[in-house]
Amino acid sequence: MEELSRRVVETTSLEPSIAKAAIGHVLRFLRDEVPEGHVAEFIDKMPGAREAVAAAQAASDGGVTQAIEGMTSFMGHGRADLNILVGKLANLGLTQEQSERLIEETLLRANALIGEEGAAKIRAMLPALAERSGVKPKSESTGEMRPGL
Repeated sequence: MEELSRRVVETTSLEPSIAKAAIGHVLRFLRDEVPEGHVAEFIDKMPGAREAVAAAQAASDGGVTQAIEGMTSFMGHGRADLNILVGKLANLGLTQEQSERLIEETLLRANALIGEEGAAKIRAMLPALAERSGVKPKSESTGEMRPGL
């Protein structure tokens, strides 16, 4: 968690406490979507990740969750969860570019901790989030994540 937090702070210029909160929200989103398998392995292999998820779960969001659930209930559970995550990141003050970097660094850390196959499974869970935040899928020629332009 410390390595991921350090990288997010370096690439986003967020305050460390905001970076950790944002990471916690992303990890919670992943865990809530798929609590077992590669997500659980990723969280288990990152010391401090469970605490970040718990802190994200306990944090008040000023009514963002209820408002988004009400507005997006017709879209289905997964879409509402995605909108809630985007709202929580925005509520923390993250810009679109900072959200892009956060997602990119999270996926790079997943690759380092659980390997390409596991990271690819997590990446597959995030297409709508990646699309919404501007992170493009892995480049076929280089195999690296590319931030949106």
